[in-house]
Amino acid sequence: VEEYLCADGRSCVSESWLCDGELDCPDGSDETPFICFRQVKVRCPVNHLQCLGTHRCVHFSTLCNGVRDCEDGYDEGVHCRELVDSCKERRCQFDCVIMRNGTSCFCGEGFELDEDGRRCRDHDECRDYGTCSQICTNTQGSYRCACTDGFSLQANRRSCKAKTDPGDKPPVLLTTNMNSISVVYLNGSSMPNLKSMETNGTQILDFIYREESLCWLSVAQDTGQLWCARMTKLKGFSEKHQIRIGQNLQNVEHMAIDWLTGNFYFVDRVNDRIFVCSEQGDACVTIIDLDIQNPKCLALDPIMGKLFFTDYGTVAKVERCNMDGTNRTRIVEYKTEQPTAVTLDLVKKLVYWADAYLDFIEVVDYNGKNRHTIIQGSSVRCAKSRFLLLEPMIFMRKKTKATYEITYLCSRYYIWFEKV
Repeated sequence: VEEYLCADGRSCVSESWLCDGELDCPDGSDETPFICFRQVKVRCPVNHLQCLGTHRCVHFSTLCNGVRDCEDGYDEGVHCRELVDSCKERRCQFDCVIMRNGTSCFCGEGFELDEDGRRCRDHDECRDYGTCSQICTNTQGSYRCACTDGFSLQANRRSCKAKTDPGDKPPVLLTTNMNSISVVYLNGSSMPNLKSMETNGTQILDFIYREESLCWLSVAQDTGQLWCARMTKLKGFSEKHQIRIGQNLQNVEHMAIDWLTGNFYFVDRVNDRIFVCSEQGDACVTIIDLDIQNPKCLALDPIMGKLFFTDYGTVAKVERCNMDGTNRTRIVEYKTEQPTAVTLDLVKKLVYWADAYLDFIEVVDYNGKNRHTIIQGSSVRCAKSRFLLLEPMIFMRKKTKATYEITYLCSRYYIWFEKV
């Protein structure tokens, strides 16, 4: 691991800790404006030039047009006259840009340069993260977004939102604290005529869609108990009952339900293992207990038969495996220190995880490729246990005394954070 020498000349910290919002060096030199300004990498859009020494980007079409778009005139100069013939010699299919270091062909919107550096070919926007929130279809010079069943395309033609037509059930969030489970609308307001369900020591919950029921793990008096209840058509909670599991649930860090089979998956933080129990709880088996030292969270894709989990023992990592624990593959094992919460985009086959030390939420595809940072900063510290994706917004929960408050963050996903 590459390290950064602090200004005191004695202390070293991981380079991945630079400019993460926390003072890691004793003298705080890892967070100084000089260091952090250098760390900011500006990526200009396609067909744009970065003005020297700034974060401003200007389009190729504005270069050498007689107007200073960069403050220091970096986009204009004598080279604009001297390199005119060089542009003509390139015989560009679309257009040619004159820059101080030479000339180059460029293409129109929705296209990119071919290998010959002269002709233009279609650019596949669907390969770019965030182009469409759900389904993306590439077209010649453009793209088209669509949504899965139950969602409608919004006015921006990119985002999908859950349908709320007459007769449809509105999308809701299940929230929990130690003493109760509540149902709220996506804007955080309470549902009328739907009382919270009192619980005792609630730690984790999950929802079984096909049965319209939820299950939660309660830990009280040094014992762990698994409970379930029905929540039919959002009319209230009923049929509360305990599922007796033949395993010690006191040390369970996280739980997820396979909504196809009804099986329960558990992360055991003390024995460093992941085990699964049948829907009735009468049969349990450990599926992962090797090369795992501090498991925190797991997420399931029953359709693909895949399980994803986070672990930060000797090696911090995010892994993928089959739902029986076989065929394990590390999809993230660098530039992460304490991966905790993990969740999936089942439509686009993406894995989101939170790092509780580096304070970021990042995403990769199921193969660990196309990594992107979604959000970074101290606000991510709320994501200690779990977050969920729904529609193009981000929601966080922060703990205020004995209750949780849902806080709007930014326009990307609804994310439900559980258990601070």
